[in-house]
Amino acid sequence: MAAVRDLQPGDLVTRGGESAVFISHAPHPTYAGLRLVIWRMHTGPAASTWSLDALLLHQEIGDILPTDRRERWQRVQEAFRG
Repeated sequence: MAAVRDLQPGDLVTRGGESAVFISHAPHPTYAGLRLVIWRMHTGPAASTWSLDALLLHQEIGDILPTDRRERWQRVQEAFRG
């Protein structure tokens, strides 16, 4: 199980039968200590929608599908073409 701090842009994260492509995280503008995590949903009922979450860096988010840098970058590009 991976945590937010483990993510790299383009990682495909799965949890509970759904998956999402991680785009980025930044300090949350409202909630000190949390990160604003940006995802593009990949499968499930919300497929092809954007998701914004307020999460802790050490919070577990699911399993990361092993891949290489080129494939991760391709996922980021596809997320924006959506």
